[in-house]
Amino acid sequence: MKKDKSPAEGARSKTWRDYLLNPHTFFFLLFVVIILIIVFRISKWGNRISSYEFFQENPLIQEGAEAYDVMAPKTDENGNIIANKSPHTILFFGNSVFADDRGSKDNVVNMIAERTGSTVYNCSVGGSYLASGNFDMKKDRSGLDVYNFYFLILYLNWWERLDYFDWLESNPEANLLPETQEVRHTLETIDMDTVDTIAILYDGSDYLAGHPLVNPDDSSDVTTFTGNLEAGIDVLQREYPHIRIIVMSPTYAFGLDENGDYVSSDTIFYNEEERPLSAYMLQECLSSVNHNVTFIDNIYGTFNEDEASEYLTDHLHLNQKGREKVAERFIQALNYYDE
Repeated sequence: MKKDKSPAEGARSKTWRDYLLNPHTFFFLLFVVIILIIVFRISKWGNRISSYEFFQENPLIQEGAEAYDVMAPKTDENGNIIANKSPHTILFFGNSVFADDRGSKDNVVNMIAERTGSTVYNCSVGGSYLASGNFDMKKDRSGLDVYNFYFLILYLNWWERLDYFDWLESNPEANLLPETQEVRHTLETIDMDTVDTIAILYDGSDYLAGHPLVNPDDSSDVTTFTGNLEAGIDVLQREYPHIRIIVMSPTYAFGLDENGDYVSSDTIFYNEEERPLSAYMLQECLSSVNHNVTFIDNIYGTFNEDEASEYLTDHLHLNQKGREKVAERFIQALNYYDE
């Protein structure tokens, strides 16, 4: 019988030597560096630049950087920064981080609303994923694909011609999640002309479920973690160019070994690509940079593995202290370019 352990019991504090001496971590880091330098071309304020220039000029990547945060403003046709005006109107997409305790003042989205005076719309769905299980949503008899980011964005824009939720509610095999009616109503009635910010945060559930991270042959493959993100952002930027997008990475989560014990998510892999949770963050950062949207690194910038037991209720979900940290980090990014 599996015995659950608290984060403090299941994981010890690690030094940098522990990470470097671990062969999986070493070769993963080597792989990431090679890919970043040779393959990827990074966008900066709309102009394509080389990865070498990015590493040389971007202070977030240089020595001493504590997080892979990227603050991307909206700009006019001349490249001048357009200042944000507060109070803001924000539309949230994601899963448990934004969805837990939805009706409570302790909910992350509600905290943000109270502390900033913003109008908020919460389309997060607890238990959902960023990656879709299928290219065709209706091939998923469980109905979970209806709730992933890309298909929600499609419904937001063309709900009069789509029957996602009708199909979901009429499918006897589908698992109707508690947020279904609220999310559907919001997507059908929200006035997007009033929205100035869209926030996206999916936790480590995709990593734990073994969902693929990226398709090297198709960066918009909706069955992958960052492909689904990029496909959704493409639609948003085409339909609503006035809206600033803020992507937040998963918060730190522990992996679970065969005994159910908590282990470092840098040392256990669930997908065929053998990618740790930190790789999901790094790839999400690159996707955000290439789309000129703001990115907040929650794994190193909000709380890391050594601190995680202070901010988690289990291996994945946030306690009150963790929620407050996420809200604080989002508010910093939200107000970064305010007048």
